[in-house]
Formats: sequence, C-alpha cells, structure tokens
Amino acid sequence: MSKAASMLELLEPGVERVAPAPVRERSAARSKPLKGLDALSERMRGSAARRRVNRSERARARAIVRIAEALAELSERHLNARVAEASDQVRLRRSESETIDHAAAVVFEVVRREVGLSLHPEQVMGGLVIAGAKCAEMATGEGKTVTAVLPVALDAWLGRGVHVHTVNDYLARRDAQITRPAYKRLGLSVGVLQDQMPPAERKAAYRRDVTYAADKQFIFDYLRDRLATPIESGVLDAELDDVLRERQSWRGQIVQRGLYSAIVDEADSVLIDEAVTPAIIGVDSSGDPSALEHYRVAAALSERMEAGRDYKIDRPQRQVTLTSAGREALSGWVDELPAFWRGPMRREELATLALSARELYRRDDDYIVKDGKIVIVDRSTGRILEGRQWQLGVHQAVEAKEELEISPDRRTASRISYQRFFQQYHRLAGMTGTAWEVAGELFQHYGLMIVGVPTHRPVIRKHARDRIVRTSEARDRLVADRVSEYHARGRPVLIGTRSVGESERLGEALAARNVPCQILNAQREAQEAEIIAGAGQSGAVTVATNMAGRGTDIILDDRTRELGGLVVIATARNEERRVDRQLFGRAGRQGDPGRAETYVSLEDDLLGRHAPKLLVKLSRALAGPLSMVVARPLFWYAQRAASVKARITREESGRSDSWLEMALHAKTR
Repeated sequence: MSKAASMLELLEPGVERVAPAPVRERSAARSKPLKGLDALSERMRGSAARRRVNRSERARARAIVRIAEALAELSERHLNARVAEASDQVRLRRSESETIDHAAAVVFEVVRREVGLSLHPEQVMGGLVIAGAKCAEMATGEGKTVTAVLPVALDAWLGRGVHVHTVNDYLARRDAQITRPAYKRLGLSVGVLQDQMPPAERKAAYRRDVTYAADKQFIFDYLRDRLATPIESGVLDAELDDVLRERQSWRGQIVQRGLYSAIVDEADSVLIDEAVTPAIIGVDSSGDPSALEHYRVAAALSERMEAGRDYKIDRPQRQVTLTSAGREALSGWVDELPAFWRGPMRREELATLALSARELYRRDDDYIVKDGKIVIVDRSTGRILEGRQWQLGVHQAVEAKEELEISPDRRTASRISYQRFFQQYHRLAGMTGTAWEVAGELFQHYGLMIVGVPTHRPVIRKHARDRIVRTSEARDRLVADRVSEYHARGRPVLIGTRSVGESERLGEALAARNVPCQILNAQREAQEAEIIAGAGQSGAVTVATNMAGRGTDIILDDRTRELGGLVVIATARNEERRVDRQLFGRAGRQGDPGRAETYVSLEDDLLGRHAPKLLVKLSRALAGPLSMVVARPLFWYAQRAASVKARITREESGRSDSWLEMALHAKTR
C-alpha cells in the first residue's frame, strides 16, 4: 500500500474507498446519430447516471486536502521527488483511485507554492469530477481555472497532449499565464494559440504538453489540417511521401498532433450553443462576379413589396414566404430587370432572400457593421463571430440591405459541426457554471455526466420577483429609474440586455439621468476585461449583453459589500434559462452579498416568437393584476418552448452533419 493511501485511511477512517468511474474512451466519433427509442434510452441512462451521486466524493476531496497539508512540510527537493513519483504512477496506473489521490495532493501543494492559492475541498472535488471524464457544474467565482490543473496534469503526464478549450483568446491567454508556473513545476510545458498566429508558432504550441486556446482555434486548425492531409493518409504513408516528394510533404503542413484529451471551459456554451452552427472553411466561388449585383436588385425590389400582401412572415420559424400577389408583382417587373430575372425560380429565390434579410436579420441584434463588413453576433452569448458567414446567399442579401460591398459567393472546402468535432476526442471532460438544463444533451451526444459541485461558501444572493410591464419603453424607463436610485446610494449595478441595440438605448436613457455607465457589447469586446474588472466598485454602472464578462470575476470593494453587494438587473428573459442563471451568477459569488432583479415587457421577443398569440394578446389587453396572472406563466411557457425548439434544432443540425459526413466519406472511398 502506498504512503498516500495509508495517510488517506489514517485521516479519514470512515471514508469508503471507491474507485473512480472509468474514463470513457472515444476511438472514433459516433458514425450514426441516435434517434427514436435509442435516443430516448440514452437520455434515460444519462438521467439515471446523474442521480447516482457518489456521496464519498466530497469526503475524498477533504482527505486529499489533508494529505496536501502534510506535504506542505516538504522541502523543495523532496516535493520535486513527489512530483516525479506522481507522474510515474499516472503513466502506469492512470485509472486507479490511489494514483489519482496521490497526484491530486501533489498538484494541490504545487499550486499553493507556485500560484499562491490554496485550493478548497470543493475545487479538489471539481478536479476529481473532471479527471473522471465528467462535466463539473461549479458556480461563478469558484475558481475553475486552477481547478482544471489536476485533470490537465493527469492527462498531460501521459504525453499525448491536452487541449484546454476556452470561449475566447483573452481567457486562453489569461488562464495559461495564471497556471504556467504550476505546470512548469509539474514538469509540463504550456502553449497558447491566438488569432493571426503563423503556422510554425501554432505547430510549436501544439507540441507542448498543454495547449490553451479558444474553441474556434482548435476546430479551424483541425479543418485546415484535414484539407492538407491526403485522403486515407494512414494507409500508405511511405508511398504517399514518394508521390509528394517534389512538394512539401503533407506531414509538414499539419499543425495538430491528434485529438487525444480535451477539457472544455464553459462547456454548455461550447458544446451546446455552438453545436447548431458548423465550422466551415470556404473558398471564393469562381462564378461570374457581376452576378453579385443581383442581390442589390433584389434588395431594391423588396422595398417595393408589402408585408401581408406580397409576403408572409413566420417569425417563430424565421421564415418568409411569397404570396401569389408577390409572385405576380415580381413577374410584372421583369421587363425593367436584367434578363437573369426572367426565370421564375431564380427571381423568387432572390426576392425571398432579400425579404428575409430585411425582416428577420436585424442590425445590432443578429449582426453589427464593423469596418464596412457584416459581422455576425452570437445571440446566446452576445459575442461577435469573426470570420463566420451565413450560407446560401443570406450573407450577401444582408450586405445588399446595408448597402455594403457584396462578398463573393463561397463554396465549402471543409466543414464539421462542433458536436462531431468534440466526439472525436478520446478523452473529453468539461466545467461550467450552468449545465444542468442541458444535462441530457451532454450525456446523449458526448457521454458527459453532469456533477454539481457545492459552493465553498453559501450563496446569499437575493432574488426579487419579476416586474412585468406593457411596453419596452415603460420597461426601460423603470430600469433607468431603478438604476438611478442604486447609483445615488453608491451601489454598483450590472444590467443585462438582449442585444447591442438595447444596450446602447439603455445607455442613452441613463445618460439622460446623469448616470455614467460603461457599455459592454459586441462593438466593445476588446475592452471586456477592463470593463468587467471595475463593475463591482462602488458607484459603477455597467450595461452589457449576454457576454457579461463570462469567465472574468467581478471583484467587490469594501464599500460595495457594506451596501449589500452587486445588483444584477435583467431586462428580458432569455430563451434558455441557464443564460439567465449565468447573468444572475455575476452577483453573490464566493459568499458575497448580491441581488438579482428582472424587468420584462409584454412586447418581449420571447413572447412574440414562442408564446401562443391569443394569450399574448389577452395579457396585453387585460389591466392591472389580472394581466400579471396571465403574463407570468406565459413567460415560463415561452422560455420552455424556446428551449425545446433550440434542442430540436441542435439535434437536427447534428443529424444533418453526421449524414453529410458519411456521404462525403463514402464518395471519396
């Protein structure tokens, strides 16, 4: 029996020795999407697994902390010897509980000495959860960055590389900087990927034991490597090298060294929200450049068409349909249009695209205009999606609407969904503050079981009952007045809005009341860390979209704590309840005081898109308390319906990508 094991039994004689659950290996991505009873069975299995809570896990974490406290007496030379011993044991017996416990205690002490932080038992528990190929749900501010050091080290010691996924380049750079001293002491090297990094530097970063990067960096490097790799390259490598000798070997062009282990921060955002949009590398089409002008013609024609008469709008389905009157109108304009427009199908398709761009794709909500270009905004996070384009002519139609230079049509050179990409890792684990609502999806598609990790200190944040008003204007006035009251007392406020436009309008309303504020949205993403760093200071007022500095702590000053902590005000209910929880989680972190308030309007998009129209009209027609009786369950229903629709959309996207991948593979065999 090892010394670590003996100490564990001595310190915690009542703790039952429970072997960790086996890590779920992925030799290949699932070849076929589950559906019907198979999908239901998988969800039920995941639900049952989530209910099997290992009560000894927290006690085990406490025991590991006590072992680590004993290691605090070791000299630097003796601690280095323990590090070497732990890494050797992991290479030989990665799945044994004694090995993991010993390694966890060593990592604990290394983090204390090199980073200056003593992990608390809940962080150790989170590390154990992640090391077991699960997803740890840890509240905002509980220290997920250093929690990940243990599971990262366990896999990195195996020598095949670990990818730590974050949601943006800043967090990747910050997390690597914080943890690098600990990894160095553990004998591990760290690399970081950033935008515009040349291939040689990217390849060097991937050769490190641990690589930090935003998820988009990993997935697009994978696609670029796949483009550079010959089909069926693993079969006849030597022969291929002979064939390709006259030019650089394909092996020299690729930067990644395989997909072995991934630990995903903000797992719900990366694995769920991003799953609906495939990653695509496109190349400019060789079509006639003059054809792009047809988008401008279509945009001009759409201005002459009238909703209800020439076309119908289905906002819940985000769809525009031409009526017979609209088709006749297009036919009547043919004589004044180029010859291209004489084809009924061509002109109706272009007109529908133009109408969709005008009616369904809204500036400062779905996209922003930056440096004369359309930049897509992620509706769930409020972040910009640099380099992304809508497909099938939608992007060009929006450019024509905004009277911008129209980008060339692009054909797909390589594509993969986020779901398909992450399924290819042999080891996959995650951590996030909000995953319970999508626990079934994470288990069904990735084999990830959600384990809730308790907070180190009790959450004392107070939640006020929702305030519901008739119009958006009334809501904004109410919010601005409420913020003015808090600001006069010196209490900081963070206001969450649904879109860039709403954040700007609310900022103007506060300015009219002489309340200075910082605005955080997709147009100011570069200042995110700076803005959030001051959001907890006395008197600070911050207006933000859903991005709200996710991944960055809001630190309170003493005056703010005396006043009752940060106040978070939501101006809408999001389509996913977990996004509401993300915003509210900015207040009351690590036992701090805080308050959460919600102000919503009966004109909210959530009701317009996902609630029964008759009930929405009824709630708007009623007055006083009776209106609220109808409105409160209506918001609950709309949010529930939106979540279900989003899940179905993600499943359809994954199914479509899976079948396309198989079809392309079959075609190239």
